Amino acid sequence: MAGTVNNPQTPYVGPISLQVGSQIHIQGVPEQHHTHFIIALQSGPSINPRSDTPFVFNPRFNENQVVRNTQSGNSWGNEERHGGFPFQQRQKCNVRVLVKSDQYEVFVNGQHFTNYRHRTPISKVTHLIVEGGIRITQIRFESPSLYPGSAMSYPSQPAPISYPGSPIYNPPTPFVQSIPGGIHPGKLIFISGIPSPNPTRFSVYLQTGMNYEPSHIGLVFDARFNFNADRNVVVRNHREHGQWGSEERAVSHFPFFPNAPFEMIIMAEGHQFKVAVNNQHFLEFRHRLQPLSRIDTLRIDGSVTLTQIRFQ
Repeated sequence: MAGTVNNPQTPYVGPISLQVGSQIHIQGVPEQHHTHFIIALQSGPSINPRSDTPFVFNPRFNENQVVRNTQSGNSWGNEERHGGFPFQQRQKCNVRVLVKSDQYEVFVNGQHFTNYRHRTPISKVTHLIVEGGIRITQIRFESPSLYPGSAMSYPSQPAPISYPGSPIYNPPTPFVQSIPGGIHPGKLIFISGIPSPNPTRFSVYLQTGMNYEPSHIGLVFDARFNFNADRNVVVRNHREHGQWGSEERAVSHFPFFPNAPFEMIIMAEGHQFKVAVNNQHFLEFRHRLQPLSRIDTLRIDGSVTLTQIRFQ
């Protein structure tokens, strides 16, 4: 889980996957003449009737209280209301939810506001809902970094440095860009984006040259939501002298969702590429095109809006 959604419509309904250390940032402006707004971590996307809700955060301007609660089986639990009321209508607010092993910690405008102990496991949370009287300016998701020194270790936030490490923000799709320094062991490529609401597929190519149909492709990562007979499949392949190799399709799961932000990291090693999605190791692809220095271009196209590209 990683990425940013700017200026979404209200209500916002988006898939989400939580783990200890995940953070959700919601920025917006409570609207005048509305009594409340709701931030809900739910076990499903339905608002009316509402899916089971492990955690709801409900500022109520008509009561000057923030109600927190859990709904399970159409029954609400005991409300928690203590802690004051840090919101004002027509004033920007920033709510940050930090997932801990035993509780959610909530910060408002940079200040700790409340803790809410888990009443249901965080694994039950599948969707984030933001609704009611708030104009949302940004929703940002952060995943915890993978532990340094683990077998599948990817740096989640490279240090800001000058080009070639500087991010490319909101590039158009299709995206074609020379890879600074080319591909070599230790090279990292960070891709953040949002699949379209009704995607068919999007594809990431590490290739030779900037042509749309190059003769040499070291790796194509083809995420197919609904393409021909494929549903939620990630196809990997290579191309050499214009001829495609054998496809690899086996994956443990499909980590992409329509209209939901993602971050992909591609790491080049001496004998393979490793790919992580939302800070979780996803797959490997052994090098077929040698030497790696032949791969000098990144190309991305398909049903995706790119929000950031970084090379390191």
